[in-house]
Amino acid sequence: MVEVPNSSIALLHRVIQLIICAYTALYIVWYEKGYQEFQEPRGTSVTKVKGVSSVNVKVPSFLAGNYSRVVWDTTEYGIPPLVENNAFFIATHQIVTNDQTEAACPSALKSKLYCDANSTKCKIGKPTPSTAGFFTGNCVPSRENKTLNVCEIRGWCPEEMSASADYQISINDLKGFTIFIKTSVTFNKFNIHLRNIRDETNFSCRYHKIKDSRCPIFLLGDIIDQFETNIPALIDEGGVIEIEQKWTCNFDYNKNLCFPDYTFRLLQSGDEKQSPGINYRMAHKYRLNGTNYRILSKVHGLRFVLSITGNGGKFNPLQLFLAIGSGIGYTVIAGLVCDFIMMHVHKSRDKYRAGKVSLVNDIVLQ
Repeated sequence: MVEVPNSSIALLHRVIQLIICAYTALYIVWYEKGYQEFQEPRGTSVTKVKGVSSVNVKVPSFLAGNYSRVVWDTTEYGIPPLVENNAFFIATHQIVTNDQTEAACPSALKSKLYCDANSTKCKIGKPTPSTAGFFTGNCVPSRENKTLNVCEIRGWCPEEMSASADYQISINDLKGFTIFIKTSVTFNKFNIHLRNIRDETNFSCRYHKIKDSRCPIFLLGDIIDQFETNIPALIDEGGVIEIEQKWTCNFDYNKNLCFPDYTFRLLQSGDEKQSPGINYRMAHKYRLNGTNYRILSKVHGLRFVLSITGNGGKFNPLQLFLAIGSGIGYTVIAGLVCDFIMMHVHKSRDKYRAGKVSLVNDIVLQ
């Protein structure tokens, strides 16, 4: 061991040690809660959507012709296309093709399967590009525009978009919908169970990030208005929205003080160039006079995905000792810094090096 009678180096050594001790106490132990044991929450959510909308309906001119309006309540727009946990779906735009039956019919103009007497596009038995059916080999007048000829197909007729009703929800009505979220989480390591609904919950509240962050009822307009996106396109094509519930709990205090923080993210918008929005198809089949029929619905809407994140912490002596031990380990930095200065920077570095070499030689000789 080489002793260096230099007050500046000694002071630097103590200052570095003091900084390391302060870092250990203030950051590792206090700020990062190094004295606690942590666990992520596990849980599930139940949702309920409420609201009513006056919906625009557009019907092809050769069937009816004009816009009309119908009323959608929860049963109409709260369509569950898939059964899944922690997610729900609100229909905003539907294309409905009524009374389809298996037959031969003209393809939809939207499919752009135009033809003439010499066309080879309608090759018999070949599936259509939209997989709506199989070509019959015939070229027939379009149902939508008799002046145009299109390929005839065999499948469920009439083909979607050739005789479909278009239902579009009102944006203003949609923004007035409310979403109620009821969440239960558990921290098994601490045997703690929490809910975001408490005895004192006011069910006439509306969530506000600052004024009422504990309210479990959300106004849909407040959610979608915060996104920098094309809202009409979002309603028309659909989209995916994440609702993150972050539980950050300190169980060294009253567990009932822990409530989730909510964050909203738009994961899929309606105006993306490639594959915008989200949609599902559903069919309701029935039989009438010995013939099978179905009502086909193509549904665009907002799919909400609920995620549960965060952690809960509680005092653990072992974690405290480990945190302090890791801080103590950093104190070697003080010696390394001072040694580097004495070896390469200090004006007496040659004497210091000679002293270290002499010490090593003495150890070897012994």
